[in-house]
Amino acid sequence: MAFADLNPLGALWQSRGLRCLLLPGDVPPERSFGAALPQPARRNTQPVRPASPVAPARPAHPAEPRRPPRAENSAAPMRVAAEAGQTSPAPPTSWNDGRWQPLPPHVWPAPWRERLAATRPGLVVWTYWNLGRDICDAQGARDRQRLDRRAFLQRLLGDLAHPAGTHTFWPACLPVQDAGEADANGFAPHADAFWSGVHKLGARGVVVMGSAAVKALALPGGLRPLQQTRHHGHLVWVLWDVEYLLHEEQRYTAMLAFLRQALRQVVRA
Repeated sequence: MAFADLNPLGALWQSRGLRCLLLPGDVPPERSFGAALPQPARRNTQPVRPASPVAPARPAHPAEPRRPPRAENSAAPMRVAAEAGQTSPAPPTSWNDGRWQPLPPHVWPAPWRERLAATRPGLVVWTYWNLGRDICDAQGARDRQRLDRRAFLQRLLGDLAHPAGTHTFWPACLPVQDAGEADANGFAPHADAFWSGVHKLGARGVVVMGSAAVKALALPGGLRPLQQTRHHGHLVWVLWDVEYLLHEEQRYTAMLAFLRQALRQVVRA
């Protein structure tokens, strides 16, 4: 025989003088007379809201595969971007751009060495096809077209309002002795000497005006006015030819906005 302690539910019996109960030792706890009685579950007094109708599930559609982004044409014209003062992405550089190295001046043709000695350094090099004639042809000093080109460039540089020493002029072609390589006026381009001179002048960028100069300097094909590229380690900006701009005043505003935005990264660097 064994004694079992009363649980709290036997407090009433204990108040009447009962101290313990004598029970067999093999009585399981759940069968004990002193075991706690299960209490009834409390009812939820809050009213049960009717369940809202559930919309029938729509059949799941298979997810469409993502399409790879289209490769944008980096050589797209940027006339609209120029009016907003933005530059276009650079077209791909030429395939041999990483292999090119500037030539030392002693291997340049003599006219290029002489012109380098007379050219001051600058952050931005300007060039166009007739620049060699405007610089070297003393007989054409009073030529009307030459004076118009000079006045136009002075106006353009004045509107850009960059510090003195920012801009310099380096010709795309110079007079040569070999008549087979020269044009009707005795001038011929030398792309390697030109780009080597750009490197020697310490320029960070080159402004090329006109398709004739673009072709003479062996720039990547497909370049259009108001586009930017990189060639032989230098930023290059393409504009219309000077003669064309002299008669197309409506192009001037877009060109000026393009140059202000493009040259900012060079002048402030």
